[in-house]
Amino acid sequence: MNSAPSQPTPPRRWHGTLRAERDSARRARLLDAALNLYGTIGFRRTSVQALCQESGVSSRSFYELFSTQESLLEDLYIELNEEITTALDETKIRSRATLTEAARQIVGAALSPMLDDERKARVLEIEAVGICDSLEDRRHQTMRLLAAAVQGAFDELDHAYGLTARTDSNDLTSIILVGGITEALVQRIHTPADERSSRDEFLTAIAEVALRAHGIADHQFRLRPV
Repeated sequence: MNSAPSQPTPPRRWHGTLRAERDSARRARLLDAALNLYGTIGFRRTSVQALCQESGVSSRSFYELFSTQESLLEDLYIELNEEITTALDETKIRSRATLTEAARQIVGAALSPMLDDERKARVLEIEAVGICDSLEDRRHQTMRLLAAAVQGAFDELDHAYGLTARTDSNDLTSIILVGGITEALVQRIHTPADERSSRDEFLTAIAEVALRAHGIADHQFRLRPV
């Protein structure tokens, strides 16, 4: 006589919550705590104890989810960059926008998450620098990906605005541009709020520099789509 097939073991629950759901919620709280602490007092001045107190997660649960603080920072770095790339992907250039306005929309999409919440800018551009080899590798890879996205965006502007293909713009131009924008953002963070240029002036200045860096002359800034 054949025995009845064994039934799969149901997922374990803890106070009515699936283990995976509980871990996901704890991970989210730790990422929120990391953004707040790393983005204000800094990574090196933040302890695991402080993260656990801020998030309401035990130290045991912390180490079940993250092997080190560096791995938490790297996950936060990935999450914040995904927010930026999503914003870029979803950017729709307004119809009849001038070339400068279109470039400003692209720049604004990339920088708005960090301008809206300077904790994100500090984590991405200051706290994540020089922490560990794996995060440095990821930062350099991210820089290349952002440079490629910038180059692609300006190639699309060339087509939309009927510009002649340029031979003086390449991946190196975009890498230098991304590095320069990063430094401009860091300098803005370190400048007292009452001494900064307005957000609109900041974004417009970067958009115009980006256009010039890609070989677009000032007299073309007012062009509209063909």
